[in-house]
Amino acid sequence: MQPGVNPSRPVRQDWSGAGAGPASSRSLSRWEGLSAGRPAERSWLRWCERRANALSKLGFAATLVCYGLVASYGLSLSGQWDETRRSAVAALNDVTLAAGLGIEKVVVEGRVNLSETDIADALGATQGVSIFAFDTGAARDRLKQHGWVREARVMRLLPSSLVVELEERQPYAIWREGGSSVAIDAGGRVLDEAQASAFPTLPVVSGPGAAAPAREMVEALRSFPELAARLREAERIAGRRWDLLLDTGMRAKLPAGQIRTTLADLNAMIAKNPAALYELAELDFRVGSQFTLRLKDASTEGRKRFMSWFAKARGGRESTL
Repeated sequence: MQPGVNPSRPVRQDWSGAGAGPASSRSLSRWEGLSAGRPAERSWLRWCERRANALSKLGFAATLVCYGLVASYGLSLSGQWDETRRSAVAALNDVTLAAGLGIEKVVVEGRVNLSETDIADALGATQGVSIFAFDTGAARDRLKQHGWVREARVMRLLPSSLVVELEERQPYAIWREGGSSVAIDAGGRVLDEAQASAFPTLPVVSGPGAAAPAREMVEALRSFPELAARLREAERIAGRRWDLLLDTGMRAKLPAGQIRTTLADLNAMIAKNPAALYELAELDFRVGSQFTLRLKDASTEGRKRFMSWFAKARGGRESTL
């Protein structure tokens, strides 16, 4: 007779040995994993507790930044940002002035042609301005807008001085056009209003568009010193050629091309008999291998005086009186 099972007694199961099934193994593994995770969780909490002071400060700083951004945004929307900034700058200026840091002296180095008035206008007001409130960058930008100034530096020299260092452009010629007279550099850049009497050693060019090609003509004239010494003005004609006005009152009309060849012929005439230039009103070299001339005195006596000079100075070109 087989033993029966009493349904009133619970069935005992073994959880500890090899008789345990796969399901029991998986259950143990889950509990082991959960037990292993608890120390890590407690370690993270302890890390937060140890750094609670630093984290609270960081949060406080972040809160201040947020409030500052919100306030700045509100001021900008209300149009009060500029007024607030000006008030802060004015307060800082008053504090630094009270400390004896106001601008009392301006030292300028490298000035040659730029006027003191132009420098003062570029710097702006300095009286009642502290050395720290003065905007050196803006002053430098204003100085560089002037034609004379190639480069500028504006520096603070504590306790109460500004130092302005200038690098000026070099004047190359005087350009007259439309009733005005200006100095230009070698590239044709306008530097400032100027009279030829202020720069007696500079050549004078005139006419619309004469500034840009002036260097080519001036450099060519430097090869002919006798002619260059007599030159009063080089006038640009129709944007394509030059007329030379000499100190004797003679006008030499140059062709559009072969400038150096024509200048060499004219220079040779001047070198042989410079007195004859006073007899001439005009020399026209615009037609190829010949030139035409016009005398100041077209009378018989005037023609005789000129022909006596022309016999000495005649070159390879034919002439027409």
